[in-house]
Amino acid sequence: MKNCPKCKRKLKRVFYGEPTDEMAIESLENEVIIGNFCQSTYNYYCEYCDEFFQF
Repeated sequence: MKNCPKCKRKLKRVFYGEPTDEMAIESLENEVIIGNFCQSTYNYYCEYCDEFFQF
């Protein structure tokens, strides 16, 4: 898993598009964030810094 370049805490993956059942479960377990149907270049999110990152 990737770490935030600012605070060094664990980043959450961001998923764009229609989620599968597995993705929905991961979202409930706080392992992934489900975005919307619009694609974005950002694929990770830090909940502490409230910022998105691209890796």
